[in-house]
Amino acid sequence: MVDDGKDGFWIGSFGMILYHLNAQLLSDTTFRFMKRHEIIEHILPGKNNDLWIAFQGAGLVHKSLQTGEAELFNTSNGLVNNTLYSILKDMEGRLWLSNNKGISCFDPITKQFRNFGGEDGIKIEEFYGDSYFLSTDGEMFFGGVNGMVSFYPQTIIGLKEPVPPLEITGLSVSGIPRYFDKPIYESTTVELRKGDNNFNVSYASLNIRDDLKVKYRNRLIGVSDERKETNQKNKNIDYFNLLPGKYLLQIEASDKNGNWDSKTSLEIIVPFRIYEMLRFRIFFVLIIIAILSGLIIIYVRTIRQKARQEQEELRLEALRNQMNPHFIFNSLNSINYFISRNDRLSANHYIAGFSRLIRSFLTKLSSEFIPMETEINLLRDYLKLDSLRFGDKFTYELTIENLDDLKHWQGFPGIIQPFIENAIWHGVSTLENRMGHIDITFVIKSPELIQCVVEDNGVGRKLASSFQNEYPRRKSRGIGIILERLNLHNRQNKTNYQVVVENLYPEKKETGTRVIIDLQ
Repeated sequence: MVDDGKDGFWIGSFGMILYHLNAQLLSDTTFRFMKRHEIIEHILPGKNNDLWIAFQGAGLVHKSLQTGEAELFNTSNGLVNNTLYSILKDMEGRLWLSNNKGISCFDPITKQFRNFGGEDGIKIEEFYGDSYFLSTDGEMFFGGVNGMVSFYPQTIIGLKEPVPPLEITGLSVSGIPRYFDKPIYESTTVELRKGDNNFNVSYASLNIRDDLKVKYRNRLIGVSDERKETNQKNKNIDYFNLLPGKYLLQIEASDKNGNWDSKTSLEIIVPFRIYEMLRFRIFFVLIIIAILSGLIIIYVRTIRQKARQEQEELRLEALRNQMNPHFIFNSLNSINYFISRNDRLSANHYIAGFSRLIRSFLTKLSSEFIPMETEINLLRDYLKLDSLRFGDKFTYELTIENLDDLKHWQGFPGIIQPFIENAIWHGVSTLENRMGHIDITFVIKSPELIQCVVEDNGVGRKLASSFQNEYPRRKSRGIGIILERLNLHNRQNKTNYQVVVENLYPEKKETGTRVIIDLQ
């Protein structure tokens, strides 16, 4: 029973029950800590409306009267023995507890115990309850079997116990011991072999006197920062499936008071195999990229080469179509006609235009693109030649909008001539009782597109088809080849160049024809 400082009393009893008596000695508060039979041996009121309670067999309890919370401290927290008898508080606020293994000091701030026994000079192991005294100068007295112990706390609490060394005693990989240039306990860094991804480390504390009280904890920085705690029965550490890199193994051992003062560490290097090195991986990725790039380049070159071959075949086909024997035969007949009429001037003009046209076909059609100005001159030569042959059948007009701007454009060679030829042969040459007319107009539609519009006032596509069936003539593939060339160019360059053919006068019988050609 102790005075509560407010004319009341705290009384401890059997069964871990705590009673409070008011000034009239009537019980007004009761606490039951655990349903056990231990006895409350001592009650020490604190300064913060709290109590420190010593139990016989349960340890030390801190009870807050303000919140009602209770905290238990026993051997799992570093107390040497759970059977407590008396509590004294020193000038620094530390608690001194007599028990069946000696005397323990508890720091309420750090919540750590420091235990003193026979090895520290205490000759009494078992103390008595209610056998204690605190002198005015701070000296403490505890009575027990066969005597009494007295001491000044400040004279012994500052004595630091020697820290027993903690040593790593061995290292093995996959169960096989590994040896290094220096003993493992003298090494600060060890490097495993390439391909090693596991290890086992054994260690020991040279705290022989308190070996059973020593606890251990460890962590491997690089894997986890969390410490794993073990006891003296397990002094081995195992790690598996480690990635290449540097790791720091830290091991700590506690003393009998729970202080983690003994420490050791070992840096363990798991080396990279060549294919695990960052430089090798980067090099390998670059090699793969280079191979893929080479394959892509070869593939693109193959596609382009195939496309060029197709273009060449189309150019040759267009050249053969334009230089077909029928065209040459008709041209020679026209020359013969002029000579027979003794029209030397017309014959000379026709021969000059014919030779210039053939030379232009042979030189220009071998290029992928030619200046639009050159293409227009070729068309002029062709129109002059056919107008000499069919002078009484049609007239023509070639119009160019923004001639200066057109000089900077390039286009497909020979793409327009087959449509003009078609307008002459199937449009205006079959007209009766009237003169045919052909308009060729170049228009810049946008910075990326120029169009050529070929219009004739001939019989139209329907009547021309009937004439073709009635009077079969040569079959020309020139327009089909042009359409193939445009489709091939669209596929290669992701463009959408088109050729649109429509009736010029849909309301008339002889509808005429309009052809709109997209040029680059």
